Amino acid sequence: MDLHLTNPIARDLWWVASSPPLLRSVARFPQFNDDQHADRREAIRHAVEALDVLSLDEAAAAVGVRGWRVGYYFEVLVAYWITHMPGWTLLATNHQVREERRTLGAFDVIARDPNGEVEHWEVAVKFYLLLGDRADWRSWIGPNQRDRLDKKVNRMRDHQLVLSRREIGLASLAPLGVDHIHRRLAVLKGCFFTEWGEPAAGPDQSVSDAQGRWVDTPRLAALREAFPESRWAPRPKPYWLAPLRQDSPPGTLPETVTRPEMWSRLDLTPHGWSEAERWFVVPERWRDRR
Repeated sequence: MDLHLTNPIARDLWWVASSPPLLRSVARFPQFNDDQHADRREAIRHAVEALDVLSLDEAAAAVGVRGWRVGYYFEVLVAYWITHMPGWTLLATNHQVREERRTLGAFDVIARDPNGEVEHWEVAVKFYLLLGDRADWRSWIGPNQRDRLDKKVNRMRDHQLVLSRREIGLASLAPLGVDHIHRRLAVLKGCFFTEWGEPAAGPDQSVSDAQGRWVDTPRLAALREAFPESRWAPRPKPYWLAPLRQDSPPGTLPETVTRPEMWSRLDLTPHGWSEAERWFVVPERWRDRR
């Protein structure tokens, strides 16, 4: 369902609720799936449309958006999404687990479903660029090269999700009135990027082909020539989630960058300038830093 939203936060909230996960079935990595719940989708649609009539500052205040960190922004939108799912109760977000003076971790989300059962969610949004063998999860790396697909899945599966199985983890939930976790689920969303000119295949177990491309600065002139009818718009943090749409004409690509930057390639449609493709522009020697 395309809602033709204009407020970036409204667009991103709809993306959080309606976009697929990054990966298909992965062993010991249960994922939240909302595809079969039309009532939830209808409820969040109303919440999204209510945000869309607000200014950006008003929407940010309503949702609780602060700062520029994309991961934190995603977590805030997930929490807002849960509060608008019929019958659900959000019990806690970023709930700390401590042992004496040491912090062992934190639960991203603790929520009670309409049946009274409690779920523990670990949530993350990631953007991975391919640098190497597509089939090897170690080849899918974050734009700043401090993260990898294999590391993130392993940490969510083997550390974060199992924290609520530990006695000390459950004990930390007692003040919330929780003595049992019925389900532990991962919410891992985002986008895969392959180098311009290479096949768009995603990693093994990806839900879809890579939807983004990446290019280094020596090829920017060729990229402009390859899409003469398109325009380009930078994607400021934290608004990296949903496809971009805007009424005013966007600009053009930069001559160079000093750090990886996300950009949208836009084409003119009956509803204004709409994103045709997502890109990362990376510095000239970015691939050599690995």
